[in-house]
Parts: sequence; structure tokens; C-alpha cells
Amino acid sequence: MFAKLRGLVDEKKVDNVIIDVGGLGYEVQISLNTHNALPENGEEATLYIHTHVREDAFRLIGFSELDEKDLFLLLVQVSGIGPRMALAILSNITPPEFIDTIKRNNLARLVSIPGIGKRKAERLIVELRDKIIDMNLGQDPQQAQLNDKISQILRDLHSALTNMGYKAAQVDKVVGLLKPEAEAGKNLGELVREGLKKLLQGK
Repeated sequence: MFAKLRGLVDEKKVDNVIIDVGGLGYEVQISLNTHNALPENGEEATLYIHTHVREDAFRLIGFSELDEKDLFLLLVQVSGIGPRMALAILSNITPPEFIDTIKRNNLARLVSIPGIGKRKAERLIVELRDKIIDMNLGQDPQQAQLNDKISQILRDLHSALTNMGYKAAQVDKVVGLLKPEAEAGKNLGELVREGLKKLLQGK
């Protein structure tokens, strides 16, 4: 299974490229975004690879960025979206814009992509929004690491308050109220104390 190719750009077209690796040419399907990011013929390039295997086909699909590959893998999980449609979507919108579009429930932008009607756009938002947020797509590594830390603190807070005998529904509400304080840098001990106060106040 291929994961990454590094070699010389031998021939670049709109929807595919041949990468020369030690004299062996690999034909790789690409989006327009990746095409625009590739250097000129004869220059070195690196592509992150997804290997698409069917009974009648074996295709390499390449991406200049990991975020684009991750989005492609999410897209092909959506009902009615195959590899060809996923590449067409990624050829008409950049990964950061697509991520922002999904997070903002921007149906109009999705419908403007050829081949995407209203129902398919709604399905994309419903099926991908939480996954994109959970995977921290579109965030820089430091921000993603910080978000992971905050999420872990909130899980620990929920566990601590639940173990004290409070009902899950009450704890869920309090943890939601305390999320901004966790984001502001309060530690677990401080959050537990704040949470107990709110629970005793009936919030």
C-alpha cells in the first residue's frame, strides 16, 4: 500500500501527474488544488497517496497536503460521493474554505460546486461537520494540541462530578457552562470547585 511518493514531476496535467521515482513513472490522479501546488516538470515533488482498489481498477490518488487527503477520505464515506466526485469537489474549493463552509453550514457555497445539489450539500454538512471538528482539520498543530488538552480536562471534570453522585444531565450542563473557563486556562481543580458551586446553586 502506497502512503507517500517523492520524485520528479515528469508530466503534469489538470487531473493527473506522472511522478518519476528512480526511473519508474507513477501515474497519480490529483485535484486542481494539488495541480496548482505542484512544481514544474523536472522538479521534485512529494504527494500523500491514497490507493483506490477495485476489481477492475488500481488507482493512485495524490494530495499535496495531508488535510486535503483527510478531507478526501471523509468525502468518500458520504453516501453518493465516490472518488471522482470527491476530487471534483476538492478541485472547486480549497481545503480551508471547505472546512469553513461545513462548520458554518454554508449550503449556498456547497451548492455552487458542480454536481452538488441541495440534498447532497445538506448530507455533506450533516455527515462531516462533527468529524471535521473532532479531527481538528484546518487547525495548526499547536491549536489542535491545545484543543485536545481542553477536551481531556472537560472529560476529567465530567467524570469527577459524576463520581460525586450528580446526575449526568446536570453535569453535562455545568461542564458546558465551564468550557470557556477551561479555554481560559483554569486547571482541573479550579474547574471542579466551580462546578460544585454551580451544582449546589442548581445551575
